Amino acid sequence: MTCERYWRDGILEVERGEHDAHRDGCDDCRRAHQARDRIVRALPRVGAATTGDPGWQTQVWSRIARAETSRVRRSHWLGGGLAAACAIALVCAIVIRRPAGDQLAQRAAAPGPRPRIEIVSGRLAMRSTSARVGDRVRIAVLPGGEVRLYRAGQLVLRCPAWRRAPGCAPDLLGLVADAELATAGDYQIALISSISAEPVGTLDRDLAAVVAAGGTYRTIDLSVR
Repeated sequence: MTCERYWRDGILEVERGEHDAHRDGCDDCRRAHQARDRIVRALPRVGAATTGDPGWQTQVWSRIARAETSRVRRSHWLGGGLAAACAIALVCAIVIRRPAGDQLAQRAAAPGPRPRIEIVSGRLAMRSTSARVGDRVRIAVLPGGEVRLYRAGQLVLRCPAWRRAPGCAPDLLGLVADAELATAGDYQIALISSISAEPVGTLDRDLAAVVAAGGTYRTIDLSVR
């Protein structure tokens, strides 16, 4: 059976700059890490001045979704299936230029470690855990990650993994969530990885459901004045 640890946990350690001792002795995880590095090195070539089918993004994410379904049914094929899906997405992105109007997807592909949280005030993006009313919060996570935004413990935005929706844009590096902070108060950002669970709308109950389903999460407080 193929080891699945790299795509579940090891890649998070890489993005945080931590040493993954497991990878030193695991051939499957070492090959997965090498495949990830090849994709990252090829990303600067994305956006060549050629044009093509404007619906290419929908086709790519459809293929990735099918690969994800296959992973659930046959988990021992995870390493090869996910690497193939990423390769398909990368080849399509190199050959075909992204639509100029998809600004959120372009911002999501910006380099930098993930997870990453930025407060956008006007044209300026900055790392911060405080903001003003009218600012925007932009949250970028790795593949398979889900983002939820709560205000005073109540769910105001959910961006499930791989799914495109208002304020939610998948990209080659994972997913970005973007929301306006229209009301003052205390916000909570929940970054959920691994197995998830459907939210019921309140922070404590939602996180308890994630844990009960075998998932993991991380929360960040955000103050808006």
